Amino acid sequence: MNEGAGGPVAGRPLAAAIVGGGKGCASFLEMVANDTLGRFRLRILGVAGVDPQGPGMRAARELAVPLVTTDYRELFRIPDLDVLIELTGSVELRDEIERTRPRHVRLIDHFGARLFWELNQVVEAVIRQRTEMRQRDEAERRRIAEVLDSIPDEILVLDADLVVRDANATFLVDNGITIEEIRGRHCYEVDQITRGGCQVAVGDCPFFAVAREGQPVSIVRKHFAPDGETRYAAIVGAPLKSADGKVVGLIEMTRDITARIRLEEDLRTTEVRLQQFTKLAPLATYVKNRAGQYVDVNPATCALFGRPAAEILGRTDHEFLPREAADEMSRGDRETWRRGSAVTVDVEVQLGGRRVFLSTIKFPILDAAGQPTALCGLSMDITAQKEAENQLLETRKRLQDIMDNSPVIIVTTDIDGRVQSFNRGAERSLGYAAEEVVGRSDEPLYADPASRAEFLRMVRAGKSVQDDSGEMRRKDGTLLPVSVTMSALRDAEGTLIGTVAMNKDISQRKALMAQVLQSERMAAVGRVAAGVAHEINNPLAVIGEIAGYLDSVAADAPADAATMTEVRGGLPKILRQVERVREITRRLLSFARKTEARIEAADVNASLDEILPFLEKEARLAQATIHRQYGTGLPRVAVEEMQLQEVFINLISNAIHALGKRGGGGNVWLTTSVDGEKVTVSVRDDGPGIDESVRDRLFEPFVTTKPTGQGTGLGLSICYGIVKRYDGEIRVFSEAGEGAVFEVVLPAHR
Repeated sequence: MNEGAGGPVAGRPLAAAIVGGGKGCASFLEMVANDTLGRFRLRILGVAGVDPQGPGMRAARELAVPLVTTDYRELFRIPDLDVLIELTGSVELRDEIERTRPRHVRLIDHFGARLFWELNQVVEAVIRQRTEMRQRDEAERRRIAEVLDSIPDEILVLDADLVVRDANATFLVDNGITIEEIRGRHCYEVDQITRGGCQVAVGDCPFFAVAREGQPVSIVRKHFAPDGETRYAAIVGAPLKSADGKVVGLIEMTRDITARIRLEEDLRTTEVRLQQFTKLAPLATYVKNRAGQYVDVNPATCALFGRPAAEILGRTDHEFLPREAADEMSRGDRETWRRGSAVTVDVEVQLGGRRVFLSTIKFPILDAAGQPTALCGLSMDITAQKEAENQLLETRKRLQDIMDNSPVIIVTTDIDGRVQSFNRGAERSLGYAAEEVVGRSDEPLYADPASRAEFLRMVRAGKSVQDDSGEMRRKDGTLLPVSVTMSALRDAEGTLIGTVAMNKDISQRKALMAQVLQSERMAAVGRVAAGVAHEINNPLAVIGEIAGYLDSVAADAPADAATMTEVRGGLPKILRQVERVREITRRLLSFARKTEARIEAADVNASLDEILPFLEKEARLAQATIHRQYGTGLPRVAVEEMQLQEVFINLISNAIHALGKRGGGGNVWLTTSVDGEKVTVSVRDDGPGIDESVRDRLFEPFVTTKPTGQGTGLGLSICYGIVKRYDGEIRVFSEAGEGAVFEVVLPAHR
């Protein structure tokens, strides 16, 4: 900077003008406007530039600089001008300004302005740096406090006299105290659970040396917990120093190292065991150096390579293995060194004259500085596993073929009920192509969405659906009766991922069962036929006797008044007996008629009374006495009366047969009662009872206690189906030699 004879008035900003209206001028004006020049205070009174629209010229006008001109010489007329700043970069213009400027006006050329700019940037950078350092210092202090509270070790902050000044959260929580309870007390006066009580005199405390010498001290203290268990604590005392290096306090850190001490003891034992493990391990375990040479091998490695250790140690793979095998083994080594972490390699190689699949985990062994110095490999011969996997793939293919060719409707879904697979049996039975249903909800496939939702709920609850009756809807809308079996699909971890439903078309079986049911009903008709014949013969005998008497009267005597009186007296008797026969035949025909299940309101007492006449002869032949023990005020039950009577005939007939089989007669008790909304009918006999081997299977089809040729084994199965159809229960209680009790529980009609 060239100076003239004059100078600025002390205490006021320098009056300045700028020559050059470009970007440099705009930046300089911004510095002045933002007051970032520090002690160097300027007041810009004029700007001159050749381009009126230059950045500096526009900035000058926006900042209301008093003189903005295209002729720099006009700047010389500014009163009390102290400094002229040349920012054009033109040496010729600078020399011309130097020749023509007033002598009291100092000139800062573009070189000086550049230096001034750089210095100002440095000052700003220093200011920013100091501000950032202060902010970082505050943040660091806060972070240190947070770190101390998050450290799992117990920390006490003491002054030079070992008086507690602060403690971290771990110390306070572990010892169940607050900072107010210990602040101001000596550390040896504070009970600490982790370290135990102080065991040395105050003068012998090793932490006095910290305050005295300014060096850290570490000790390990052994003590006994209240329960008598031996505990170990590591205690470290570190000095707190001021800026001039004086010790002003110390930090005492306590850590329970009981587990570590015990771990070290275990580690020594483990090292011995590890050596034994390596030798006995079934995996080929080996160590290689960076050159790829084997430096340690276990017996399993020798067995894998078919060589003794002496022929392996110190050699590389290429020195004793076939080329292909060596290349594969080396490839895994290179990848491990490149990554610096564990690598799993599965290879197929030729070893010992056979093809072997190896699954190998290789990982680097690090030194104390964390640098990889060796490589460890664990190799397993998985040839058998690979062969099993191949067999599994074949098995899966066969299973898929079986599933596709099965006539059973097999549908798998995800947990939300969306179809995942739809076999060919399902396509044939329901009329859908697999692509029409896969990915969509299976709900439209079921005629009753509520039943399908219940099936899904049971599976999600960990249960399974076994041969439950249902109906599926074909694509054309017709219904298909099926037996539904649904179970859970789970992944390898046991998590429920969906369901598999196997639905068997039971339309033919249902029709056959209907025929069997009708046959069983007709068999029941046959069983009561003798009783019916006896019932019919009685009124017919009366009719025949009266008719014969009337015939003889009519033949032997004139039709006088007495004769007519006899005739009139006999006719009502004949009519009553005819009506009796008509009622018996009506019952028989009604019972034999095939009917569909429907809900009615049946009276169990009346139903029993209505069928008992049919069984009286069978009871007499078996020397069985039937006892009625009916409850009163029983509500009607929600069941079709004819179906209910069929159940009663089967149960009573079985009881009579059991007494007849014993040969000495006996008793049958019929009991009815009500409990809340349920009506119970009990059929009890004092016969020989039911053997345990049969009792649990009584309600299965074709299970019977009768000799061959005397029973179909369908009676109780049909009874079970009827009772279940009306939401009832049927139970049996029996011990061999102690009779049997059959209970039928039905819901009351609402």
